[in-house]
Amino acid sequence: MKKILFTLILFILSTQAAMAWDDCPFGLTDDQYPGECGRYIDTDGDGICDHSQLAPEERALITMVDSAPEIVTEDLITGTELKTKTLAEVAGIYEIDAKEYADALSEYYGVSIKPSDAFQFAHDNYGIEPSVAKDIASSIKLGDNIPTPAEKETKEEPPYHLVSITIVLLITYVVSHILSKKGIISIAKHRFFWNILLLISFLVLGILGILLVIKINFGIAILLPFNVLFWHVEAGIAMTVISIFHILWHLSYFKTLFKITK
Repeated sequence: MKKILFTLILFILSTQAAMAWDDCPFGLTDDQYPGECGRYIDTDGDGICDHSQLAPEERALITMVDSAPEIVTEDLITGTELKTKTLAEVAGIYEIDAKEYADALSEYYGVSIKPSDAFQFAHDNYGIEPSVAKDIASSIKLGDNIPTPAEKETKEEPPYHLVSITIVLLITYVVSHILSKKGIISIAKHRFFWNILLLISFLVLGILGILLVIKINFGIAILLPFNVLFWHVEAGIAMTVISIFHILWHLSYFKTLFKITK
């Protein structure tokens, strides 16, 4: 009877010992064989005291979490590839809702963008940057907060080149004027050159302006490989400067328009 009782007590104690995990009274972690105290026990045979480590199921869970593949979104598409897709196709690559993606871009840039719009069109007409478009798509996919317009990087360079265009045209005019005064080129050729530039800037300004009106009034967007609004404004700057040269040529004529006859 005593032997049976002793065996039963020994079995209970061994069971409790086997179930004792991560409860080292000395605070040891991963205590390896033979152990630093007399309570060393290794029921799973990994050479580490059970009291100094987590239970096998807990270790397995941590291993599963650590080894779980991370969702990588940065390299799903390059900036060059992005420009060949529509916004709906980009949303498909990131496995997100196309309308939600278009709405997020619209809110970020303060414009109206449709999922069917080509990214190149949105880039050229609304200034949508590939890096921002990818960041917003990644945020939607990962469930993160979508960047706000306040977080956009500020550009040091002004959007339009009023000063640089004016300086270049002014220097060119001075050079051609000096050449005509010295007889290297005739005055007629000097004025012909500037009349041609005036005509070109007028045509660019007018045609791009009509395209913008068609897009705004009728919602018909003609895809062009450049920013229509940007070049419309740049052509307007050039035409204004050249027009000033033209006015100076005929200043006496324009004075007569405002001359008060007695």
